[in-house]
Amino acid sequence: MTVSARVMVTTEITASMIKAGTTIAATDAAVGEVAWVSGGVYAVDDQRTYGDSVWGCKLAHSGHAQAPDLDSNYWIRQGPTNRMAPFDDYTNTKAVATGSLTYVFQPGFLNGLAVYGMEGAAYSATVKDSPGGAVLRSWSGDLYSQASGFYELLFSLLVPTVQMSFDDIPLAPDAEVTITVSSDPGKRVAIGAIKVGDWRQFIGDGGGGGAQYGAESNRKSYTFRKYNFDGTYEIVKRASSRNVNCSVVIDADQAMYADSILGEIVETAVPFEASGLPGYGYLNTLGFVAGSIRADSVGTTSINLKIEGNI
Repeated sequence: MTVSARVMVTTEITASMIKAGTTIAATDAAVGEVAWVSGGVYAVDDQRTYGDSVWGCKLAHSGHAQAPDLDSNYWIRQGPTNRMAPFDDYTNTKAVATGSLTYVFQPGFLNGLAVYGMEGAAYSATVKDSPGGAVLRSWSGDLYSQASGFYELLFSLLVPTVQMSFDDIPLAPDAEVTITVSSDPGKRVAIGAIKVGDWRQFIGDGGGGGAQYGAESNRKSYTFRKYNFDGTYEIVKRASSRNVNCSVVIDADQAMYADSILGEIVETAVPFEASGLPGYGYLNTLGFVAGSIRADSVGTTSINLKIEGNI
């Protein structure tokens, strides 16, 4: 756990990294997925899986041998498959199942792990040094925030925990990660996004500094509302994201290190945490990080960070 702002330089997870023990099939018939077949007969709006993606048919056709990813005249990509949904940049494209959901994958070196958009009653996460090897770190618990008092415990609904992050993972070149979200039999479980990689703190190697009070977050809704002349409205509900703004004070000799972090992630959606302390989860998000660096004095530098969260 860290008290300073940090970002994760992420490792891309590909289909080849997902291993046996994962409970969602490459083509998941349980959610209605059907694999594309060369030379098949397809009608407009038919959906088929090919590679990591779900493809929609644009024009009715038959007898075509060209794969959907190379045939833009007839197919358009509509999103990831259920199995690959947690490995894009969006928390609202979720892998879904009933009862329990497990992913096993080998990303190689990592010192951090972040999971978003979880739905269920309990979770577990394990990192081993190799497939079937020694356990480096493990975590487990329920997916509900702790009640603030007896009244809330007895009479209020507990707030679901939808995102978690893990760190202090010993490095191993062939690490294997297992993540499980579970609930009662027949109940929906889901994972929105899984990110692994290297946590980078903005204090670098300095002995002081960190995120400052005054950090703020705001929810950005993409819901569409059309107001009529009589005051009534039509609404199309869509996802929302969380944007975060904060300032971080660091030692002046760590400014170039901070600048290199910003340069490394400038075009990538990454996990961001203003603080790992309890009660500050609203300052954490997954999105694009931008920042300005200002020389405040001979000994200190401030970084003004703006994180545009993803849905």
